[in-house]
Amino acid sequence: MKKRILALLLGLILAVSLMACGSKEEAEESTQTEEKEETTQATVEEKEMESNYPKLEISEPSKIDQMAKPEKGETIAVIEVEGYGKLCLKFFMKEAPLAVENFLTLAENGYYDGIVFHRVIDDFMIQGGDPTATGAGGESIWGEPFKNEYTDVLLPLRGTMAMANSGPDTNGSQFFIIQNKNATPDTYGYQEYSDEQRKMFDEYGGYPFLGDDYTIFGQLYDGWDVLDAIAETETDERDRPVEDVVIKKITVTTAK
Repeated sequence: MKKRILALLLGLILAVSLMACGSKEEAEESTQTEEKEETTQATVEEKEMESNYPKLEISEPSKIDQMAKPEKGETIAVIEVEGYGKLCLKFFMKEAPLAVENFLTLAENGYYDGIVFHRVIDDFMIQGGDPTATGAGGESIWGEPFKNEYTDVLLPLRGTMAMANSGPDTNGSQFFIIQNKNATPDTYGYQEYSDEQRKMFDEYGGYPFLGDDYTIFGQLYDGWDVLDAIAETETDERDRPVEDVVIKKITVTTAK
């Protein structure tokens, strides 16, 4: 680790928070869930998956175009944040079927309602999805962690929604949304991108560091001002908002 700036012991949980625009390791830790000291459950295998919730019908787009508006009839989610407004997101079922099914099913069943964004770093990302608000809670619809889903098609652009984790294949319910407006050279680390991909980062912003280690499964398409307002809220030394930023409700619906 090139630079570790803050550490706080919460019972048996080591919570590490750090600044944006640092090393790749710093960026990774800022989007990780906090690791519990007890042995974690093995990652759930697809062949033995059985959801604890009813099956949700999810309508996919006809093609993957990350920054385009959703197609009519495509499944979307609207996150209503108390005092801020709405974040509207579309999803990539073909590229990340486990993460999409997990998030939308939890959302449809009210799992995220009342949960806070417990970690917020301006010019980096906002993170939520933990019912304990400690950074160490939450679980998937299968009751166990599920594997990362990697793709070269989707990029960690501004507005990207990805699974937060405590290491490879430890995904549960926590997620983050990248807020960084400008992908400066120091946000790339050792990541390599094509000229065309770099043009995407130049145009839209994002955080190239995060390209390898997290499952990208959604994209903000409306509510950019809400995203920025949340990112700019006052936080403490652990990057937790001084005043709770609460998810009032997530509505799963279809694009009109």
